[in-house]
Amino acid sequence: MLKQLKIWLISFLVFVATTWLFFGIFNYFDIPNNPMWLVLGTLMAFGYIFLSYHRLLRNRQPKIQQKISDNMLAHYQAAGMSNEEINFFRETMQLAEGQVKEVATNLQALPKLRAIDLNHDTVKTTQALFKAIVKEPQKLHNASDFLYRHLPSLTELSRKFIEISQHDVKTADTYAVLDKSAEAIAALSQQIQTDYTEFVADDLEDLDTEVSVANQQLTKEQNDDRND
Repeated sequence: MLKQLKIWLISFLVFVATTWLFFGIFNYFDIPNNPMWLVLGTLMAFGYIFLSYHRLLRNRQPKIQQKISDNMLAHYQAAGMSNEEINFFRETMQLAEGQVKEVATNLQALPKLRAIDLNHDTVKTTQALFKAIVKEPQKLHNASDFLYRHLPSLTELSRKFIEISQHDVKTADTYAVLDKSAEAIAALSQQIQTDYTEFVADDLEDLDTEVSVANQQLTKEQNDDRND
């Protein structure tokens, strides 16, 4: 809405400026009683409107094209999500899915990146966290650092690392940048492990509680058997 308002405001300014410009030109050449200056100003303004709307429509991001399955819709609704929340969640996870796939590809592209993945289980952890978020969409806010900071940074850094590594000529500065990038990628990999641990902490706590209750029950039954 603001972009459209801006287009109309600028088009009005274009109309005023070009109209006065052509009016001055016509007066300079002593062309009286000729409305062409007004027509030309109007054409310039409408030309600007047409080009601006064409650019605006061309730059709009496409919406999700895949139709949601009945099972996933039921899953989201069971989590208490509204239609708007479901759409937002799907758009967010569609972007994240592309980044997770790119990270998986990038970290297998070079020996240095493969070593980082081997040491930190980066690909496995990002995929596991992605699946965990889909499983519990109502906890999306708990994964905000992963989705909006850590995963995009990891994607961009790994992409740049590959790009710089492919330079035909490498200087000492190039190798220094690559070393710093590798350290940053490793640090992000560790941070994503923390993101995953924190996201599933409630599940681990619930499981630990269930195990404790089960052990207590087994102990009680064993004591009862001895007393009998």
